[in-house]
Amino acid sequence: MGKGIFSKEEVNTGRQTEFDYLKGIIMIFIFQVHSFQATLSEGAPLDTIIYSVGTMTGAALFIFVMGFGTAYSGKSRPEDLAKNGVRLVIYQYLGNLLYIAVIALPYPFFVNTLSEEGTENFKFLIWVYSQFINIFFISGIIYLVLALLKALKCKVYIYPILGVIIAIIAPFVYGTPVDIPVIGYIVKLLIGEDVFVSFTPLYFLSYALIGVGLGHMYRHISDRRVFYKWTALISGVIVAVWWIINIAGCQGDLFSLADKISTEYAEPDIWRVIASLAHILLLASIIFFILNRKKTIDEPERKPGIVASQLLFYSKHISKYYVLHITIYFVALGLHGYIGFESYQCWLLMLLSMVITEIMVRSYLMFRFKLSG
Repeated sequence: MGKGIFSKEEVNTGRQTEFDYLKGIIMIFIFQVHSFQATLSEGAPLDTIIYSVGTMTGAALFIFVMGFGTAYSGKSRPEDLAKNGVRLVIYQYLGNLLYIAVIALPYPFFVNTLSEEGTENFKFLIWVYSQFINIFFISGIIYLVLALLKALKCKVYIYPILGVIIAIIAPFVYGTPVDIPVIGYIVKLLIGEDVFVSFTPLYFLSYALIGVGLGHMYRHISDRRVFYKWTALISGVIVAVWWIINIAGCQGDLFSLADKISTEYAEPDIWRVIASLAHILLLASIIFFILNRKKTIDEPERKPGIVASQLLFYSKHISKYYVLHITIYFVALGLHGYIGFESYQCWLLMLLSMVITEIMVRSYLMFRFKLSG
């Protein structure tokens, strides 16, 4: 990339704030997408465009940053990673119990007036969320894999190599049936496929492993401005080529494009992994230059504004927001007879969820602060 961009010593050991902001931005996207998904609603063309663009980062970003963060965290010993893994898997199933309770909450009040479709949707949701596999389970399993690799004292360069290999072979393994009771079910959770498996550790492990390698590389960046100039250029070309090929392949049909991208989101191959990482690094580059635009000598250090502060707050407490925001959608769906909403109603639900979730998270933190004295 050029002389002087990297150093033999670890000189870039501070917090890489661009990824914190990016996580906060993606949380807003999650609010929007789940307002449709959790309420079984169809989106308008605008919603489809937002979904298509957002899924190029989405969960891939969180898994990538999780791996990336192990290079910066002081708690990356095998035992720490293993504890995180077990904790997150437990969180998944505790979250499932919460979702089932919230889905069922309105049911007794409307059971006599529900349509046949509403009744079927209710049964479907209870069945799905009794076994639901999502970001917490995926992250937990990946933490356990990272703990194993750490315990085996794998060299840093092994991580991204394994990530690439897994991205190549994963499509050939996906959905392979294992006809052994219990074991077959567990394997299904790890490699797919079923309706209640949102996405699997098999595919998303690549993002974490590559993230570990890039995290250690980042620690040696001596000139972040030049690094991100090159990163923005290379990532930008990959992103542009990706969209040109996909839009042309779908002949400009937005809904066909969204279906294709949605499938690749849950089942990425090596090209999709490269494209998603390019989107993540391009956005990180843009955020870096926004945060580090040149100041005059007399200009004081900028402090985050209201919007920036909220994005950082989302990033810091993203697990809480992720779990709680969906509960608002499930209650609204039940009150609506377990029938989907119109597009504009989903947007209103999104705003409602953002407000109520904000109150819940802030109230919880305030209560915990008071308890701690």
